[in-house]
Amino acid sequence: MKQATIFLLLLTLVLSSFSQQNEPSPTLAKQDYMQKSKKEKTFAWVLLGGGAAFILTGVIIPKGDVVHEGAWGNDYENDGIKSTFGVTGFLCMIGSIPFFIASRKNHKRAMSVSFKNEVTPQLVKSSFVYRSIPAFNLKISL
Repeated sequence: MKQATIFLLLLTLVLSSFSQQNEPSPTLAKQDYMQKSKKEKTFAWVLLGGGAAFILTGVIIPKGDVVHEGAWGNDYENDGIKSTFGVTGFLCMIGSIPFFIASRKNHKRAMSVSFKNEVTPQLVKSSFVYRSIPAFNLKISL
């Protein structure tokens, strides 16, 4: 009989612990997500503006002298530089898209993060007492 009581007490303790980690990983707060979102958005705008500046530079550079005359058109001295600026600018502008998306995702996470008081059972002097403890709340939309 005594062994059954001890077993039930141990089983109750295990079930009431909710399998929590001993050292939980640090969680990001609302301010952290907002700061991360702001940095990503700033970087995305820098990439977008830089890409536009590269493309504009490629357009503004003069053609230069004719290097080769061909049936399909002439090759000019600065064609390589102009196309390099154009392609680099295009890639920078395309590269800004994932940062805009990540910024929006982190902004949504920041809006869904909050703290609240959670009621949990705790063992006090061989009886369970429900106590309110601060908890981190994260809404996940599916």
